[in-house]
Amino acid sequence: MDRHPYRPAMSLRDLWNAAGALTASRLVLAAAMPFFVVRGLGLPAYLVAIATDVVDGAVARRTGTASSAGAAFDGWVDKTLHVNLAWSLAVADRMPDWWMIPWFSREIVQVVLHPILMHGFRTGQGVAPSTSLLGKTTAVLLFVCVVGVFLGWDVTVLTWAVGVTGTLAGLHYAHRHLEHRKDGVPGPSSDTLTGA
Repeated sequence: MDRHPYRPAMSLRDLWNAAGALTASRLVLAAAMPFFVVRGLGLPAYLVAIATDVVDGAVARRTGTASSAGAAFDGWVDKTLHVNLAWSLAVADRMPDWWMIPWFSREIVQVVLHPILMHGFRTGQGVAPSTSLLGKTTAVLLFVCVVGVFLGWDVTVLTWAVGVTGTLAGLHYAHRHLEHRKDGVPGPSSDTLTGA
């Protein structure tokens, strides 16, 4: 579990810091991703976006500015980036449309559980922010799939692997969250909303 200071109450003021600025820059890249893909700049733009994702969490922890709002914003921006990028690649016929289903299997599980997860996140009744091995594996596999598509590789097998690990990660998180809630142990929400 992550032991750094964490404020469960969400406030927009918590985004006005260096980590929040890095996350916001990723949102700009996410919004512009269709244009980058069309112009052949999708891969470098994606790599820059991923670099901001790696750095913003470290900056938040180092500066003591980690917060519920920052975690929610980071997770939402990560999902926005990947969904917009995958959609752009599919529209450009760089990948089959159906790959979006396994690529975002974890998010599909989260959508089903959204009311429960968001209640826990807002009230601070959840598992402390941390990344699971399944979550990390899914993120790495998705990254390799995206880069592979840009490089013209056949990532069909990896796409299925993302679907399996993503589904398991979503179900594992749901189980962990619900068990934590049943035990009545307070604490902020977990890695599904931090983008892990």
